[in-house]
Amino acid sequence: MNTPVRWIAFSTGIIAVCVALLGAANAAKADGISFTVSNTSLTTTSGGTVTFDGTVTNDSGGDLHASDFFFNFFGFDPASVMPPVQDLGVSADFLIRSGTTSTIVALFDVTLETVPMGSSFPISVLLEDSNNDLSAVETVTVSVPGAVVTPEPASLLLLGMSLGGIFAARGKLNRKPNNT
Repeated sequence: MNTPVRWIAFSTGIIAVCVALLGAANAAKADGISFTVSNTSLTTTSGGTVTFDGTVTNDSGGDLHASDFFFNFFGFDPASVMPPVQDLGVSADFLIRSGTTSTIVALFDVTLETVPMGSSFPISVLLEDSNNDLSAVETVTVSVPGAVVTPEPASLLLLGMSLGGIFAARGKLNRKPNNT
């Protein structure tokens, strides 16, 4: 009767040790690569596209090409944001030596669907390399500015006539009568 309880305790202990070891291995890998986005908040129009640029740092211990990196995008509203598209390593492949940081390059593009003015859309981004090294998660935001208030032509005409009337009345008051 005691045997199943011991077996469960033993199995649970083994699982806990395995999880701890896997967690430590992944934590060590997390510092191997990183990326920095030049501007984490960009603005566009409804239906517009923005390009996030930045740098990639390779501290993985081995040289990597730009095409060895893959962005993972998550946490965004798929009804408002089309799946982001990676630029890094797509049109131009270049070497990023271990212990170095790339120049500023296009990292990825984000295109919005038709969305209301004044909207803002956060996107979580994670960089991975071909050796399964992971970067820290970064959050970028794409916004659509609110409506710009422009006066109607009739309002501008009314304002102009009012100012003209004020200047005309002021001119009459400042004139001195001519007594000749």
